[in-house]
Amino acid sequence: MTTAEFDPAQVAEVIGKADIVTPMTIRAAVRVGLFDALAGPAGTAGTAGTADPAGTGAALDLDRLTTTIGGHRRAVRVAANHLVHEGLLAGDEEGYSLTALGSLLTRDRSSLGLRDMLDVDTVVGRNEIALVDLDHTLRTGRPASEASSGATLWQELDDADTPDVSSFDWEDPGFAAELVLDSPVFATASTVVDLGGNTGSLALALLRRWPHLHATVLDFPVFTDRARVRAADAGLAERLTATPGSFFDPLPTGHDVVLLSAILADWDDDDAVAILRRAAEAADGNGRVVVAEVHLTARGTLASETSVAVRLEASMTRPDRTSADVEALLARAGLAIETAVTDAPDRSLFVARPLGGAA
Repeated sequence: MTTAEFDPAQVAEVIGKADIVTPMTIRAAVRVGLFDALAGPAGTAGTAGTADPAGTGAALDLDRLTTTIGGHRRAVRVAANHLVHEGLLAGDEEGYSLTALGSLLTRDRSSLGLRDMLDVDTVVGRNEIALVDLDHTLRTGRPASEASSGATLWQELDDADTPDVSSFDWEDPGFAAELVLDSPVFATASTVVDLGGNTGSLALALLRRWPHLHATVLDFPVFTDRARVRAADAGLAERLTATPGSFFDPLPTGHDVVLLSAILADWDDDDAVAILRRAAEAADGNGRVVVAEVHLTARGTLASETSVAVRLEASMTRPDRTSADVEALLARAGLAIETAVTDAPDRSLFVARPLGGAA
């Protein structure tokens, strides 16, 4: 087939769908603070001093913009001009300014979650950029983030020199967390150990919900250090202990509840069973194992369902488990289910005891 036999429009369409220039330009601009540099009060930021029509900041000429972000003049000009072409900036070298779209990427709009997704210095952003290694997922079924180092995203965070895990500091744990918080199992429990408890969001919420409860968060040091700080800031330091560790190793015993929340989807069946067996060992006697697994679905609210499905597939090992699948894992691990809630759309909840433990 000769070049003349190709439809140029189809070739252009493929290039447009596969083009990574714009996504990477936006990510780079977020990371170097270009959008933030243009977000100053109108008339106060930059030599041009011209407010943009959307009222989202002030114009900066190229020299001032380059100086503000500590960049290279030519490279900043090329990137800024492309962002103008894509509608995130307005103007030219005489004065760039934010458009309504570009303003969504400034620091004061960080609650939208866009910055975390587009900044590769954040956990979410690192997970997103790992999609460049999606071929690893297609070949192995493993998360794309493991392609470069062989380590999980969580291990990489723990090994990093100055990791930022503040994006995990949720005040509301989300994903139908009330299913966990309101579980009657905590009414009679004195202590709970939250395995893989991250920076303590769920544990702190449990302590607020149940004033008699004491909690231990077990996770990598980068997370337990942060959980300890958060507990102190919340005035709950006396009721929360943060212990570095792995749920593949022998776990602290003596707790009334061993909690696994939104953990198993990151692991294949064999690893998930190994984790549950460790939990069963820790709950030996009168303890209970509570598994609160999140079931993510590709609803496609902000992107197509197929796009969301690919992102989930690239981010975790078993994003497709159902509550029935979790029930089967519990049985394999030697845990007898006492109560189960499986009709919530986002999360299932199982309270189980080790076989041979107190009924």
